[in-house]
Amino acid sequence: MKRVHLFEWEDQPWLPRVFRDYTTDHLRFGLESDDMAEAHRAIAIRLKKAMEHIETREIVDLCSGGGGPLLAVQRRLVSEMGFPARVTLTDLYPNVSAFQRIEAEGDGGVRCSYDSISVFDVPADFRGIRTLFTALHHFRPAEVRRIFEDAVAKGVGVAVFEPLERTPQMTFLIALAAVIRSLLLTPKVGKLSLARFLLTYVFPLCPIIATWDGVVSALRTYSIEELRDLTAGLDQGFSWEIQRIEVPYRFGLAAPLTYLIGLPNRA
Repeated sequence: MKRVHLFEWEDQPWLPRVFRDYTTDHLRFGLESDDMAEAHRAIAIRLKKAMEHIETREIVDLCSGGGGPLLAVQRRLVSEMGFPARVTLTDLYPNVSAFQRIEAEGDGGVRCSYDSISVFDVPADFRGIRTLFTALHHFRPAEVRRIFEDAVAKGVGVAVFEPLERTPQMTFLIALAAVIRSLLLTPKVGKLSLARFLLTYVFPLCPIIATWDGVVSALRTYSIEELRDLTAGLDQGFSWEIQRIEVPYRFGLAAPLTYLIGLPNRA
């Protein structure tokens, strides 16, 4: 399937917070679930190797939304692998309530920036490897290139993980899962305010927006070949690893995980 950069509600700066937080809370809930345990382990293994290479214990997560899977990944790094990673969550539009919850649950290993942080010019004092989880598809190719160029210019590592794939099957499954989760799981996801309840079960705008954005996310996802094109020429003093793997999922199925890791070469 050809990549198409369709309209996505979450990208719009004018989108009311009730809709943005609903979408990012549901995304975080799905990415943190036990169904993603093997994906978390695969991510943690690759992050540990990359961080050891550049001798850092710091992760600076960009476009964090509701937090994604990073708290689960950080716990695996610390408890299973004995690697004391520390995490800073950032976003252009921080989900304040989600950030506060994650800080409280992070046992001192997670801190959040409540300032608006752009992926195109990350402040120099945010050191460590930069991560993006299920976020790169928000950006057009020229913007993706700018993200990578900023990391290269500042000499920091960058790691991108996308558990999506641009296929008819994935697009259908994303839509189906979004509808089911919206109707069944909303009371368990984030804070069930009166506005969230009404906009889910009485006037179902939240499920419609979340389902649309989920489908568009799959259609926007970059392939391995496209990621290689977007890093072409950025290999002077930098090394890039771009792979697609499959990780075990429920019912004996396998789920795709595409990742890109760019690291400054050792002196």
